[in-house]
Amino acid sequence: MSVGSKVLDEDFVICVRPQMDKHFNWTSEVNVFIMTSENNPLNDDDYYGVLDFCRALCATIAIMEKDEDLRKRAVKEAEEYEKEEKPKLKVVDKKDNVVLLSFESDNDNKLQ
Repeated sequence: MSVGSKVLDEDFVICVRPQMDKHFNWTSEVNVFIMTSENNPLNDDDYYGVLDFCRALCATIAIMEKDEDLRKRAVKEAEEYEKEEKPKLKVVDKKDNVVLLSFESDNDNKLQ
């Protein structure tokens, strides 16, 4: 999510704020908190259900500090999300010194 993305009233945002020293270097510590709008339209049961889910997500940080195996599994899982499929280039047309490319992710990456 970019800073410019719109946060909706029904959103719950888990904010990770790095602690920094006076030179703005990260101290390796973070503050984690949950934010939502005071205008959140969820009914009370749903609101507290989502809030409990967010609290459980935040609690995994403390658990990972104590459980190295869980931390390694979480890092491995997170790395899978980083492996986004990059669009493949496909030459669609060539004329003189002009080449028309397609950036579709499902092409076969072969010249036509």
